Amino acid sequence: MALSTDLLPDDRAGSMKSLKTSLRILLEFAGEQRDWGVMELAERCGLEKSRVSKVLDAFATYGLLVQDPDTRRYAVGAKFFAIGSRYLTHDQLCRAAIPVMRDLLNRTGHSVRLSVPDGDQALYVVGLEGALFADTGWRAGTSVPMSTSSAGRVLLAFMDSARAARLMAKPIKVLTDKTKRDKNAVQRLVAEVRVKGYATNRDETTLGLTVISVPIFDAQHGIAGALGLAFPSHLDLSAEEANLIGMLHQAARTISQRIGCDVYPFGGGQTISAPVNGVVAKTAIRNSAKLAQV
Repeated sequence: MALSTDLLPDDRAGSMKSLKTSLRILLEFAGEQRDWGVMELAERCGLEKSRVSKVLDAFATYGLLVQDPDTRRYAVGAKFFAIGSRYLTHDQLCRAAIPVMRDLLNRTGHSVRLSVPDGDQALYVVGLEGALFADTGWRAGTSVPMSTSSAGRVLLAFMDSARAARLMAKPIKVLTDKTKRDKNAVQRLVAEVRVKGYATNRDETTLGLTVISVPIFDAQHGIAGALGLAFPSHLDLSAEEANLIGMLHQAARTISQRIGCDVYPFGGGQTISAPVNGVVAKTAIRNSAKLAQV
């Protein structure tokens, strides 16, 4: 249970407020901008310059940030990286996914991506680049809009319906002139993902890039993440698309099983009635009359 600062003694309430302010400043470095000046951050956060300067200096003292001696601007430090790297080292999903992603890269030659839900965004956490790598500007650690990206639409399709409805009500962030702006059209695409088990995105997040994403499910049959293949849009892979989707589903099934999901509802000759509110309702296996209840 969260502890309301209204119930804390003044000194504890003040300390908690200071901590939240410091973390708010630090989290600005998780965005796309490489470095920040003190005045820039003060204006962005609506804080006094002197306060921001003290916070940044403290983080630099402990190695979370570094300051360029010439520009006086701050950037992410090695200690910040060390903390973040523990996520890949210890997170169950990442540990299960990385070897499977490497195998998928070797078999397809295309870049492989793992994304997870992070608040209102799809967070791109692991990327293995293929031979046809194109520098799109998207890096591991980048947050991608849910309604705009293929990974985000996969996550929306299988998350709790109330949460999905709240996220879908938000304005669509337009990233390119190909980004779909009509909410009804995006809702239809998300509904299709529940039936097909995959989402395809061409040029909507980055011009010249196509991404196909499929779901990964956890031990409770809830959505754990999205696995994607990325390749240049100029490639005509229409004849290979079904095969690529099949390999994606195979890989996602392996990852899902490694993190405890006993039934993966897509690919492998299976048809399904889609997961609702994180629960796979029924899985029908082709050429079998048996329905598996999970």
